[in-house]
Formats: sequence, C-alpha cells, structure tokens
Amino acid sequence: MPFDGTEFFRNPSPTGDDAVWYARLAASFRRACRAVLFRPAPEPIDAAILRVLEEARGLIEQREDWTRGTLETFRGERCAVGALRLAADFLDYPQAGRLAHALLAEIAAERGFSSIEAMNDYSRHEAVLSAFDTAILAARR
Repeated sequence: MPFDGTEFFRNPSPTGDDAVWYARLAASFRRACRAVLFRPAPEPIDAAILRVLEEARGLIEQREDWTRGTLETFRGERCAVGALRLAADFLDYPQAGRLAHALLAEIAAERGFSSIEAMNDYSRHEAVLSAFDTAILAARR
C-alpha cells in the first residue's frame, strides 16, 4: 500500500475543542505581533536621565533612608550611588543610569571630591541632596 497521506488529513478543518484552541492561538499570535510591531517609542535619553536622577534623589530624600560607606543596608538605606543604581534598574534605563552617574560624578568633581562615593561619605546629607539638585537642573537644560 503506497503512502499518500490521506489518513493524516481526514479532518482538515478543526471542530469543537480544536477550533477553540486554534482561535485562541491565532488571537494570541495577533496580540504578540501587534505588541512587537506597534511598540511605543522609548523615552528620549535626556528625559530618562532626568527621571533617574529624580527617582534616585527621592530614594534618599529622607535622612533615615540615606547611608554612608555602603551601597545599601539591610534596612533599605542607600548611598547616592546605590540610589542611582536602584532607580536605573527599576526604571529599566541602564544607559540613562550610566549617564546620570557620569553627570553626578562631574558635579562631585566640581565640589572637590574624587568620586560620588567620596562625596557621599564625607559630606552631610543636605550636601548630597544639593548635588542631586544641581544634577537635576543640569539635566533639565
């Protein structure tokens, strides 16, 4: 008996449960294609840098949320760099996080510190917030 494949195509159109399954699969495929093809444009990099800086400042705005000598404590206190990293990771803006770090490092250098960590560890809380404010103003321009 030659192989002609007729037994594999006895029911070419799905019926019953198969029809429901195929309809769901097709709808899922259409949604996935729309999500990929019509994805919203990413936020401009300047706006992303500003958002990372504002979120990071908000994370250490209260004195009890800020720390020195470590990126983050078990109680959730953060230094300036830890706040920048957390904000960039949370917002999923890795490049904006690096650029925000570079901007804040430049401000720390203008204030006589070798790094953001040094500025954070050897300054008062108000001075660190002031550095963030300066960086936010620079990012807005």
